[in-house]
Amino acid sequence: MIEIVQNYENYINDLPELISKSYYKAEFFMQKLGLKHATYYRKLKSKNFTHQEVKLITALLFPEEILIQQLEKSEEDIKEGRAIDFSDFKEKLRAKYNI
Repeated sequence: MIEIVQNYENYINDLPELISKSYYKAEFFMQKLGLKHATYYRKLKSKNFTHQEVKLITALLFPEEILIQQLEKSEEDIKEGRAIDFSDFKEKLRAKYNI
């Protein structure tokens, strides 16, 4: 458990550098986080983002990893039978939207 906390702390400390090395500009993160200019830079400097902000920043910085996780979850759903046939899905959409 201590290792998890230390890894998280290291990640939080590395966030400003990861953000600066990303392809996105600061305005993009401010917009996605819903933060004003001063608040964003204060949080960046003090490394004081909330855990939900950290989750969102991580998803923005590493979209490939998020996609891989979603695909793996989808494969598990298919293996466990938590999927529906496409024709059934189309019928549900038609019924829902009266098409």
